[in-house]
Amino acid sequence: MTLSRRHLLSAAGAGLVPMMPGLNVAFGASGAPTNTLVFLFLRFGMDGLQMLAPADEAGYRDRRPTIGLRTTGGGSGVALDTLDKVQFFLHPQALQFREMYKAGTLAFVHAAGVPTAQRSHFEVQDMAVRGMADEERYVDSGWMARHFQTRPGTASEFAASSEGSPVNSALRGVFGMVPTSQLDTMRYIVTEEREPLLRALNSGNTAVARSIRQTLDTVAVVRDKIQSLPPTPNPNYTFGALSQTLQPLARAIKLDVGVELATVDFGGWDHHDQLPGLFAAQARELSNALFAFTDDLGSAMNRVTVVAMTEFGRRVYQNGSNGTDHGAASVMMVLGGGVKGGKIYGSWPGLKDGDLDNGDLRVTTDYRQVLAEVLQKRQGQAAVEGVFPTIAYKPLGLIT
Repeated sequence: MTLSRRHLLSAAGAGLVPMMPGLNVAFGASGAPTNTLVFLFLRFGMDGLQMLAPADEAGYRDRRPTIGLRTTGGGSGVALDTLDKVQFFLHPQALQFREMYKAGTLAFVHAAGVPTAQRSHFEVQDMAVRGMADEERYVDSGWMARHFQTRPGTASEFAASSEGSPVNSALRGVFGMVPTSQLDTMRYIVTEEREPLLRALNSGNTAVARSIRQTLDTVAVVRDKIQSLPPTPNPNYTFGALSQTLQPLARAIKLDVGVELATVDFGGWDHHDQLPGLFAAQARELSNALFAFTDDLGSAMNRVTVVAMTEFGRRVYQNGSNGTDHGAASVMMVLGGGVKGGKIYGSWPGLKDGDLDNGDLRVTTDYRQVLAEVLQKRQGQAAVEGVFPTIAYKPLGLIT
């Protein structure tokens, strides 16, 4: 039997390391700074037509007479940019996005999503983390796991994940995950006092002994790095759920322990009723948390790319409860290192009756094209067809 450090770390950490619900981290070899992809899943149907709205279009105003963003007056949207000659307005509670957009570090991809006729949250979420769409052969691995299996170089040294999130499916196939979303607790897996005894007990040349010594080396490196980077809370973080998840992730990235992939959940977007107030609170936390994360990382953000997406958007028509029901396309956001920001990418399908997909905004950009471009240009993936075998890769040009 072959034992690796990540298998032993998984066994050592089980039940000992506190876990952050919604945060899952995969590590490569520690050492040189590693590019990191953060996959931010806006779970339960974020309304892209409310986050980045074509608020001047008659088709939008007529279908959202009481909940849609306005272009003038109190609480009106902020004119951001055009796509296919259509003016788009940013939600007024997401003002930090405007600053990042103007700085060229944030890009939007509108009318993006999973090509599917499904409108079930859980069916489409499962497609998104497996890298699938309608009428495609079912695969039992996540797209992140396939990236690890097909990228050049050695396999990841160890992987870590937290409990309580179906986004784990993106990493399905990466064996031996260590729940280390709060890396400070790594020092308690093997304390400095116990380390000499464990080394003495495993001084032999068996496969188990060698793996245990390698595991001790890995823990020692992480422990030393933690001690060299004392906690310095960033005042920009809020007490919101997303901020409290991103803060320990930022610290793990700054430790340079080899974080390659991280999945983060931010739910609460299923606004079937009373959308204006509920959506405003969500948009504010999303914008503020990502700004704090960027500010916290500082220069380390140059090696971090955040991709935010949802399983589907909402219907163009508001419902009778001042909300929106399950739809199709939404908006994706790409932020960070190598992003050619300050631009809205994609193809705008329009909101006329003949443009819609059964009453919904039509998907014109397959979400996998965005993910594939980030994997190829930022994460060293030379064979994107091994990660997303059912699409013809056509980069949008949003990553340098």
